[in-house]
Amino acid sequence: MELTKNRITTTNLKAAKFMEFTVDDDFNVPDAKGDIDRFIASKGQVTLEDTEVMENKVRITGVVGYAILYQTDGSADTFECHDGEIPFEETINAEGLEPGDKVSISCMMEDLYVTVINSRKYEVRGLACVKLWACHQVTAEGATGIANGSGIECMTEKVCFTNVVASSRDIMKIKEDVEIPANKPDIGRVLWDDVTFSELESRATDVGVHISGKMDIFVIYKPEDEIAPVQYVNATREFQDTISCDGIDEDMILDDMITMGRCGVSVRANDNGEDRILQVESSLNVDIKVYEDVETDLLKDMFSYSAQVEPVRSVFSYENLLMRNNAKTRVVRKERIKSSQPSILQVVNVNGTVDIDEVKPMDDAVVIEGAVKAAVLYVSSDDSRPLCQMEMVAPFSYRVETVPLRPQDSIRITPALNQITATLPGNDEVEMKAIVDIGMTIFTRKELELIEDMTVAPVDMKKKAGAPGIVGYVVRDGDSIWSIAKQYYSSLDSIRKVNHLETDEIKPGEKLIIVKCASSQ
Repeated sequence: MELTKNRITTTNLKAAKFMEFTVDDDFNVPDAKGDIDRFIASKGQVTLEDTEVMENKVRITGVVGYAILYQTDGSADTFECHDGEIPFEETINAEGLEPGDKVSISCMMEDLYVTVINSRKYEVRGLACVKLWACHQVTAEGATGIANGSGIECMTEKVCFTNVVASSRDIMKIKEDVEIPANKPDIGRVLWDDVTFSELESRATDVGVHISGKMDIFVIYKPEDEIAPVQYVNATREFQDTISCDGIDEDMILDDMITMGRCGVSVRANDNGEDRILQVESSLNVDIKVYEDVETDLLKDMFSYSAQVEPVRSVFSYENLLMRNNAKTRVVRKERIKSSQPSILQVVNVNGTVDIDEVKPMDDAVVIEGAVKAAVLYVSSDDSRPLCQMEMVAPFSYRVETVPLRPQDSIRITPALNQITATLPGNDEVEMKAIVDIGMTIFTRKELELIEDMTVAPVDMKKKAGAPGIVGYVVRDGDSIWSIAKQYYSSLDSIRKVNHLETDEIKPGEKLIIVKCASSQ
């Protein structure tokens, strides 16, 4: 006889780390660009280029890309842009990590500061935050029954666990053309661009992971006619695509993390040879995990009235997906412009980021505290400062109802800015409205005793002979026909037949007749 087995494969969280690092460097304005008269705006992005998992640590390398927009002449709308990159190499310590472990890493710019040193030199300082989740795959084989054997009673139980069906990373490339409106002059050169994504949605399908959303494009350009004022272009393009992922279907649970990759805006001619088309090329980095809930019958215990059967057990630690939820919260903030800034004539662009400051697990809920940081670019009433930027911070607190939680449960939060707008209730006031998507994945840690082998020896005949051949038994709390049969060298079928039991349910105080079974050869 031998045990029949079922293989269980799942992924356990090994480490979750958060760290911040700073970058700092000075840059000179190229000779081809004008002097810095007034700094207007900046933007930054962290691009991860390489990840190396080592013993107890992870080494990451990449660049912080930045761009600054500044005014070159205080008497006109003459603007320039300068960009560059600051390389970085950081080590994240994570006890227990081993080469080969799978890690998911998200990086984002939390703050970017630009200080003008003189008209030809400026300093860039940035604070980047890194979130790391390290997982390792665990596999075990648990007995489900006995093949080619008789006379052995088997007890099984249903066990539910989360199986990782797919885990992969991919890059989704997006390319769109934006033709400028007919009432705007031809493009001379692009001075500033800001490309962001909103309303991102993803779902598992039979052919892969389907991703859709909107790409919001803002461009400042200098017309071909040098006398013409600078122009502002806002456009939105919807997109959708499917990333191939084998072995998944629409009923499975998708847990993905989507971050923006590199982006570029260039100019090309239309069919008439006029430079009126903005060509936008961007990418999304997609970290995909697809789960399914699996239910299987595993052997829990065994005994025999004719042999001494002892199961060999091992402990299997695993994680179950307790909850996957996508929530939305609305964030609104009104703020007056500073007295040092000119009043607003028109808002030309608004962008923002979401920072999560604290995650507070409660008994049956999770309270998430964070802030939306917004940058509002506007045309001012001051001719000497025609373009200005106002920065706003809108804190929020959001409670997500959950199933009952335990201290050992792990919670992963992936925030995203779904929408952001800025309106003018008055000339000196801005109202920012944003919708924040909060993706929350909760895993619970469990342990399971698996039967991985068994030993079979002759029954202790002296001990068995000392047991009564037939006995009247009064059921006590905690008894089952299994425990009674095991104690008195009987069988489940014998107890059912002798006592005319239609089910295996017995109640305290119930009287049963137990007959000892004869040993088989």
